[in-house]
Amino acid sequence: MSKKLYLIIFLLMFGFVLSACQPDDIPTNGDYTYGQNALVDSVEFILMENFPLQAKAIVKGNLPDGCTELYEIIVERESDQFVLTITTRRPTGDVACTEVLVPFEETVDLDIEGLDAGTYTVVAQDEKAGFTLEVDNVLTDQNDGQKYSYGNTALVDSFAIDVQYSFPRQVSVTIGGNLPDGCTKIDEILTKRDGDTFIIEIITRRPTGDVACTMALVPFEETLDLEVEGLEAGTYKVRVQDFSTSDFTLDVDNVFPGEYDDDKFTYATKAKVEGLSINLMESFPVQVSVNLSGFVRDGCTEIHDIIAEREGDTFKIVIITRRPTGDIACTMAIVPFEEKVKLDIEGLSAGTYQVVAGELTETFTLDVDNAYP
Repeated sequence: MSKKLYLIIFLLMFGFVLSACQPDDIPTNGDYTYGQNALVDSVEFILMENFPLQAKAIVKGNLPDGCTELYEIIVERESDQFVLTITTRRPTGDVACTEVLVPFEETVDLDIEGLDAGTYTVVAQDEKAGFTLEVDNVLTDQNDGQKYSYGNTALVDSFAIDVQYSFPRQVSVTIGGNLPDGCTKIDEILTKRDGDTFIIEIITRRPTGDVACTMALVPFEETLDLEVEGLEAGTYKVRVQDFSTSDFTLDVDNVFPGEYDDDKFTYATKAKVEGLSINLMESFPVQVSVNLSGFVRDGCTEIHDIIAEREGDTFKIVIITRRPTGDIACTMAIVPFEEKVKLDIEGLSAGTYQVVAGELTETFTLDVDNAYP
């Protein structure tokens, strides 16, 4: 038998053996079954800090086995709902698969540009997540025939935080910087709180089209109040645009005592302080107390608590009063009071300090550091 014939016979036999070893269930292109058998455990929503706002949904769950994979996620909006349809695919035929659940996590962009302010819901199977747009999420508007483009073009140079001595505490932020040209204006300043951080975003607007503008920077200064009533004592941060973060501290819970769990009284700071004197004890460390006198407005109002806090070299004293709620009979004559308050001065450095109560101010001096060596 010739060598050529042997070679042909060998190639045919090798082909038969190779085809016998090759499984007949390897899927080819398009050889899949499709369905919606992903098991969704949760849906989370993320709102990006820019304008116009951008949103993403994070979907977490499990696939039923090792052969099933995510194919696509379709997002459709129905009125105020974003509905996520998750399509899976699995090879057809008799394939070997691990039978354990396979976790997945996917991030999906939501098209929210142009939406009106309001509350919206993201739905994936039986799981839902809600989010709120506080302003219309549009880039352009029309006012008196003029169209505008909106953005974050304010250049922030500085900002300062001011904590007022009132109670509950009030906190304001003063922002300074420049606008890029004479046509750009501040349209709105948005403030939101994320945990212990207040995030401030300055929205600017500028006329669209070919408009004549001075190209020099235009300085601005804006002051806005933060919503801090009801916050617990602690340190809070403030971030403006991409400018560096600063912080402020609330030394006590910023709420009238009993405001949320006692509906029998209303609380205020209605005491009138008419007298203020300071006593220094001859001891070491030195002890300081403050004598207060004045009056409350009627026979039903009483002093509930007195708070003395130090900020720098100033002690601020706040008198909290309470009065029964409802229709009650009260004597309408003013009621005088005298109270003594001890100041926490241990560890203070030598120097002069102020004490403020109502509209009255007095000072005292520590000749030496008020601490044991």
